[in-house]
Amino acid sequence: MKKIYDLAEQYHNAGNNCVESVVKACNDGFELGLPEAAIRMVSGMGGGIGRSGCVCGALSGSCMVISALVGRVDPSEKHQTEVYKYTHEFYERFTAHFGASCCRALNRLSFGTPEYRTKCIKITAEAANMVSDYIVEKGLVK
Repeated sequence: MKKIYDLAEQYHNAGNNCVESVVKACNDGFELGLPEAAIRMVSGMGGGIGRSGCVCGALSGSCMVISALVGRVDPSEKHQTEVYKYTHEFYERFTAHFGASCCRALNRLSFGTPEYRTKCIKITAEAANMVSDYIVEKGLVK
């Protein structure tokens, strides 16, 4: 969804990291009503989990949004495989589209440079667009 792509780009340009940008864009675009605590919880995941370069923050944020929609609070609600099927499928789509799932493989530029930031914003906005399309396709929002 172009609206969510634009929101993610806007949030990232305003100083939010990749995960915050995806979660905020989806939260606002779909009017999910996620509390501030949910945004605060994702803040440390940027840069591939605390700038470690591992799992891309835009991917993590996307999976967190999916989980907010299909997840569980208690194991008695549903079996975990009912949740994993969505996050796994989105992970597969993400890696097929971008060719990798790790931050350092997706953006090999020097962290902190304008070029790095530009590429990260593009990846973030594309991931937000992909997850918003996925959410609509799967009927996860009304």
